[in-house]
Amino acid sequence: MNCMLLLLDENLPKKLIENNFNALIAYDKNLQHQQNFKKYPITVFVLSARVNTYPLLTKLSPQIMECLNMPLVTGHIEIK
Repeated sequence: MNCMLLLLDENLPKKLIENNFNALIAYDKNLQHQQNFKKYPITVFVLSARVNTYPLLTKLSPQIMECLNMPLVTGHIEIK
């Protein structure tokens, strides 16, 4: 039997902090409403695109890189 690790949304902020992540990139536009990321020292980049496809989402990469080159803020940043 193979072992699979699952990270539930309710454990997301805690696990990100425990594993020293500085940022999270997500397509789930409701994530910032499901989690209170302001109480954790982490930046959440919420990708906002018409559809969730690799070619379209990769076009948002320059904006993400620009944000990563500045001091990260606590909470969510919408990337359009």
